[in-house]
Amino acid sequence: MKITTPQGYVIELSAEEAETLFPGLVRGVRRQLAGLMDGPPAGTADEPISAARLVRRVLRRHRIPPTQRAVYQALYEAGDDGLEFAALAAATGRSTEELSGVLGGLGRRINATHGIETLPEPPGVNLLFDYKATAPPGGAWGWAMRPELRQALEDLGLPWEETGG
Repeated sequence: MKITTPQGYVIELSAEEAETLFPGLVRGVRRQLAGLMDGPPAGTADEPISAARLVRRVLRRHRIPPTQRAVYQALYEAGDDGLEFAALAAATGRSTEELSGVLGGLGRRINATHGIETLPEPPGVNLLFDYKATAPPGGAWGWAMRPELRQALEDLGLPWEETGG
């Protein structure tokens, strides 16, 4: 591994030295590579990558921010009926305006994930969540977790359990 410092010095490290000095970086690179190489090659213009595979790539692409973890946890616990938008905001400890920002950031994360370009149009949060015209508790519009996300979170380990929160 070669690292160039801001001053222009080049430092060469063996794989073991890199792992010792930068364990989080090496894990992150491995996760990204695993997301790019899971399963057989797919994703030509005629062959979109499956939603389940894209969801795994989104989750593995970068560390999941705590605000997005809170959304996953709230919708996971809400089950198939989901939550109305205001209740989802409250469950995540955010205002509705802040939740809009969290979902906007998540949509950008999704749309920038390798393989999304194989879909007819960028899905944003619709890759992970189903829009509900009516959702509990009050019957206003909201979101529910898609089965592909639920399964991926269970397969990868629920992200909010890493910190015990």
